[in-house]
Amino acid sequence: MDNPVLRTEGVTLINGLLAAAVLLGLLLNLAVGWWWADPAAGYVLVYYAAREVKEIFGGH
Repeated sequence: MDNPVLRTEGVTLINGLLAAAVLLGLLLNLAVGWWWADPAAGYVLVYYAAREVKEIFGGH
């Protein structure tokens, strides 16, 4: 596909890993009853978002 939006904003490895973290947290919560697995997956997202913000505003 020669779409510039898809090339720049398409699914990347990190997006796949973030989605997998959320899915794993939900599945562990459902299957094993680990209520803390879903919030822990949320912290993965928060960490990545904070890192991106630091890179955007910090320059590195």
